[in-house]
Amino acid sequence: MTNYLVALTAAAALLAGACSAAETPAAPAKLATAQSATSSAAVAAPRYVQAAAGSSLVFTFDQAGAASKGSFGRFTTELGYDEKNLAAGSLKVVVQVASVDTEDKDRNETLLGTDLFDAQKFPTAQYVAASFAKRADGTLEAVGKLTLRGVSHDLRLPLKIVPNATGLELSGAAAIKRLDYGVGQGEWKATDSVGDEVKLQYKVSLVKAK
Repeated sequence: MTNYLVALTAAAALLAGACSAAETPAAPAKLATAQSATSSAAVAAPRYVQAAAGSSLVFTFDQAGAASKGSFGRFTTELGYDEKNLAAGSLKVVVQVASVDTEDKDRNETLLGTDLFDAQKFPTAQYVAASFAKRADGTLEAVGKLTLRGVSHDLRLPLKIVPNATGLELSGAAAIKRLDYGVGQGEWKATDSVGDEVKLQYKVSLVKAK
């Protein structure tokens, strides 16, 4: 009986050791998978910066029942873009508010005043996105925030990104409400003379960052 118990105990020990050995490699395999996923997410997307020429940032608004246009002459754009890894994408646009031009000197000065852009206190506006996503229709959008006159709101910005002779061209259009950002104090809060909605159109020529 004693020899039987010894043999049974030995067999059980061998079986337990075999099971333990079979399970041990699973942990490194899971770790390798996790490390691979982390490495993939950490890979930075190729970087692009705004070219010296060929870009425009235009806005359209309703004034006294008629469509009026303006533009910003000075702004910078930085883009991180990999069409196969949209989650790693990024976009940063910084606009010099004082560069506004509506082809009317008096209107430009009014826009830069304290009741509208208040450019002396808030000299820049910026849009920052930390990722891109595909919309239901298959088009691309940046997922970020617009900061204007010191106020920030989420804004999903439609984008079209295509190769050109020197790098990439980024373009699109969006609409915002000026009063959401405080652009309109005092008498300018009324929307009977100047509408609340402002439409944006943008086209940016980009080159590979050095």
